[in-house]
Amino acid sequence: MKNGSTNWAFDVVGTFTDSDVGVGRARFVLISFPYFDEARAAGKGTVNHFNVAVSDPKLAVTVSDAIDRRFANSSHETKTESLRELAQANVQSIGDFDFLLRAVVGAVLVALLFATTTMMIQSTRERTPELAVVKTLGFTDRAVFLLILAEALVIFLGGAALGLALATLTLPLAAKFVLGLSMPGVVVVIGLVSGALVALVSAAVPAALAARLRVATALAGHGAA
Repeated sequence: MKNGSTNWAFDVVGTFTDSDVGVGRARFVLISFPYFDEARAAGKGTVNHFNVAVSDPKLAVTVSDAIDRRFANSSHETKTESLRELAQANVQSIGDFDFLLRAVVGAVLVALLFATTTMMIQSTRERTPELAVVKTLGFTDRAVFLLILAEALVIFLGGAALGLALATLTLPLAAKFVLGLSMPGVVVVIGLVSGALVALVSAAVPAALAARLRVATALAGHGAA
């Protein structure tokens, strides 16, 4: 405040809920602007942003351009954007959020590949006698290789599908806190393709070991060749 105080005095004249204001989560207060403008220490007579509602969503770009042209080359030029773009700009203002997110996801993916590859190798070794019996029944090296890959694809794609399903169910709740949050079809496709790639990479080594398995050695209890 201009008097140096940090204490504001307000009279509470009413309350509202999410449905009253038409937003996902009502986490703000409405105050008298003249009272606020008179008492604040800086920025008198200015505002941070205005909310503009259009009658037809198709007119949003036209209205935005008209507003920005109206204040172009003035002392207070405007930048009109949607709520989604505003939310993205706020996130970007704290740093290169996209790079940070991609770095974290990349690190998690590398760690996941190490863990899943180790798990698949261990699982294949534990089933060495079973794989030897399968080859004894006439399965070729190629068939055993594809069998291990198929098993990995079923497990990993099932996990990816379950994760995407849970994300779809929880998305409406998360969207109340993050404006513009959505999960388009391309995200689902990328998720399933990523699951398939992780499965193939993780199962490549154990599948190759299983394909090279010598039946006599395996049944004798000496593992893979």
